[in-house]
Amino acid sequence: MTQPVVHLSHIGFGSDKKPVLEHLSLEVGSGHFMGIIGPNGAGKSTLLSIIAGLIKPSAGHIDLFGKCLNRRTRQKLQRDLGYLHQVQSKLPDIPLRVRDVVAMGLSSYNTSLLQGLFTNKKADHDKITHALDLVEMTTHQDADFRRLSGGQQQRVRLARALVRQPKLLLLDEPSAALDSRHQEKLYQLLRKLCDEQGMTVLMVEHDIAAITSYVDSVACLNKNIHYHAKKGDTIPDEVWREMYGDHVNIVAHDASCIGCAPAAKHSSHGHHHD
Repeated sequence: MTQPVVHLSHIGFGSDKKPVLEHLSLEVGSGHFMGIIGPNGAGKSTLLSIIAGLIKPSAGHIDLFGKCLNRRTRQKLQRDLGYLHQVQSKLPDIPLRVRDVVAMGLSSYNTSLLQGLFTNKKADHDKITHALDLVEMTTHQDADFRRLSGGQQQRVRLARALVRQPKLLLLDEPSAALDSRHQEKLYQLLRKLCDEQGMTVLMVEHDIAAITSYVDSVACLNKNIHYHAKKGDTIPDEVWREMYGDHVNIVAHDASCIGCAPAAKHSSHGHHHD
């Protein structure tokens, strides 16, 4: 059996009185595209930070690529993993070209942003150009990053996460600031990277309806995994209520939607959202 890319066993984080994550177990294989949904404060960003090795869990065990996370060298982890944070690191208030921002991704995602800027290697320049091409920002490569729209800046940040061509990509609400057209392009790109390059993607998003035709599965998170829905699965009503409370409105979106029941089994006014 192929080793999973991500293996989490009984992960905990936070205090006994106020746990952020508790008894969380999860496996994700190579080339798998997983959406992670849940209410605010559910521990979604914390989970990604733990997988990235940025914070240590208070309990449990983590294997990445078949090896204990604690035994992986920082250099190897940086090479294999890309991470787009929800809260973006503040860039210095100096003129930085778009390609300079992407070049920062050639260094560690948890070291100085300016590392990796001054590269003269042709291979690095080729990686930067390729990453910008993936997000359709090549024509803006010499533009001042500060002058871009919010959506354009987000696409550049995505290119920064992709520039090392990682095997595992962690994305925390990557569609933030993107219009609907570029959201769809983003999900199409991620699907293509999974299918053609075997990249594994874990993506936190709020709207299951927006991602359902692209992802392989959806993990329903609120401190632990309440349900892991695969293609064709219907997430039980009680799972939605466990995550969001009794006030949630439950609606069938589409028979092919991961998590939705076919036809008009449910009634109400919107899809499953925060």
